[in-house]
Amino acid sequence: MSVTNTYSAKSRTATGSKAARALRKSGQVPLTVSRPGKDSTLLQVDVKTAHQFDAHVVHLAKIEVDGKPVTVLRGAIAKNPLNDSIEHIDVLEVDETSMIKVDVAVSVDARNCAGVKAGGLVEQRLRRIKVACPVNAIPDSVVIDITDVELMHTVLVEKIKLPKGVTLVTPGKNALLSVVIPRGMAKADSAAAAAEGAAPAAGAEGEKKGEKKDDKAAPAAGAKKDEKAPAKKK
Repeated sequence: MSVTNTYSAKSRTATGSKAARALRKSGQVPLTVSRPGKDSTLLQVDVKTAHQFDAHVVHLAKIEVDGKPVTVLRGAIAKNPLNDSIEHIDVLEVDETSMIKVDVAVSVDARNCAGVKAGGLVEQRLRRIKVACPVNAIPDSVVIDITDVELMHTVLVEKIKLPKGVTLVTPGKNALLSVVIPRGMAKADSAAAAAEGAAPAAGAEGEKKGEKKDDKAAPAAGAKKDEKAPAKKK
């Protein structure tokens, strides 16, 4: 679990798209803190703080308003598709002593993978899995070592080793990744197999033609010899 950083924010009262545009023009970014069963808290942070939040917060952070910090879980961060500027930040207030279900990233260690060394590629089906754990023990990511995975083998989600206190929510029988044969390699193998199959066939055909030629040539040679044989005197 990474360090929980604290970010300063200010309260805001204006709502709506027009107010949000005006806020962004002034160098501020709207931030909304959602609370289960309670009204949301409307805040704002400066652009620099918004980018720091986006770059460094994996799961948890503290938002400080008027000297009072609140623990929050990172939510959606809306960005402008043209210039990638941050337009809005959503977070969820959480109790650090409670349990939570959250998505975590899956990191694959394929440095010594047997299938990769044989020329295969790792095809990852799931980049994130859902787990249940205490709020104060959310892992930044989970790592799976696939050293023993051979070519054309599939690894299931249940093979991931989770930290103590973390349980799997995503179905364990779901496919996590496979080590597959690259298309180029598969085509080369097919071409080689076809060539190997064609070589014996060509040899057999040549032998058949040779046999037919020899069969026809033998009588002809014999016939010619008989024609040239001299007649015996009586």
